Amino acid sequence: MKLKIKKWGINGEGIAYYKKKPVFVMGALPDEVVDAEVVEDRERYLLAETKKVLEASPRRRKPMCGIWKECGGCPLMHVDYKGQVRMKEASLKEALKKYAGYTGPILPVLKNPDVLAYRNACKLRFFNDDGKLGIGLYEKDSTHVVKMERCLVHEKELERARVDILKVLNEHHAKAFSKRDDAGYRTLVMKSFDGKIQVVLVTGAQEIEPEIVQGIMAIEGVVSLWQSVKSRDENEVDVFGKTMIHLAGEEKIEVQVCGLKLHLLPRSFFQLNTKQAQRLYEVVREWTPKSKGIVEAYCGIGAMALLVSGKAKKVVGIESIKDAVINAQENAKQKGIENVRFVCGDAGVELKKIGQTMPVDTLIVDPPRSGLNAQMREAIRESKIETIVYVSCNPSTLAKDIADLKAYRIVKVQPVDMFSQTPHVETVCLMSRREKK
Repeated sequence: MKLKIKKWGINGEGIAYYKKKPVFVMGALPDEVVDAEVVEDRERYLLAETKKVLEASPRRRKPMCGIWKECGGCPLMHVDYKGQVRMKEASLKEALKKYAGYTGPILPVLKNPDVLAYRNACKLRFFNDDGKLGIGLYEKDSTHVVKMERCLVHEKELERARVDILKVLNEHHAKAFSKRDDAGYRTLVMKSFDGKIQVVLVTGAQEIEPEIVQGIMAIEGVVSLWQSVKSRDENEVDVFGKTMIHLAGEEKIEVQVCGLKLHLLPRSFFQLNTKQAQRLYEVVREWTPKSKGIVEAYCGIGAMALLVSGKAKKVVGIESIKDAVINAQENAKQKGIENVRFVCGDAGVELKKIGQTMPVDTLIVDPPRSGLNAQMREAIRESKIETIVYVSCNPSTLAKDIADLKAYRIVKVQPVDMFSQTPHVETVCLMSRREKK
């Protein structure tokens, strides 16, 4: 099937039309003419794959990674950076128009200074590789592991440590996880900040030999080593198991951002691009007005709540992960910030409680890709909040949430490229309560 690609899709695919029906074409770029094969015919659209590019876009380039299609982690590896930025701008603009009816200005994307080797964390799957322990990434929409020799978007320190860790494990004849034995190595989780690396080995119900601990701690840059024990009966969706064991080195790892020293336990989340996280936080701090009370929901280790502590008499952070709340409290104490406190719980439930004990006129939210849940949106609608600073990693759910919060209007929109080589775009959206007529 010969198709002319008209525009971008939200997952980095090209969109064409066949008999007025949208065709989502993987591997195709806008303005290209391609020979495509339909792989799925659905009622409202078609899914297709590019077989041959007949007329190429000037934005097309040769992918630098040999497994980019199998892995699926970098769907825009075949697009130059200018084209990637255009795609993200178009995706955000389309979502805001489609779901929220917003056609106003959007600020230029804050570009990523490092389009490769920017990712400060990784979660990689162990597997049995011809009698040895191998490591790789799940194939897109699959449980099949693609063997990885090198990942171009991981920080170089992570990649070097990954290779050395695998070498240590194979020297001691480590095996991948077996459900039958409920033992073996499942996942390697690493975080890297300023050349210091925290390592978590997710395993079955087993002890890790002292020689393996010593070998990994001898690797350059590794300062913290944990084991997460996850039995065969535990939820496969969660990376970590219920039991966390500190094996060696420091319990927490430190990251410095916007003048703050923040500490993270293994379960605590931090933005995956440290340099761009700092730029994003600076936007949030600048856009947050002087307030009576500020709440940051989905606050993680409390970075944004601490950064805006000077903007209000009282600031409260809400986070559902207990380890992150512990880190946030420690981070506030270390910095001597006394007007910020943190609570562990559901964002919507806790926001209602907080609103009954203190005035809240500014809300900062940084929800997961699924956006705000119904309870959180209801809590906002019932509040007297004047200003919302919404940090989003998903333009579609951002726009849908804005559409549901009809009492608020968009003031400013700032996209930030955190994840080059992917279609994902982070967005800071400033919203203000509409004046009552």
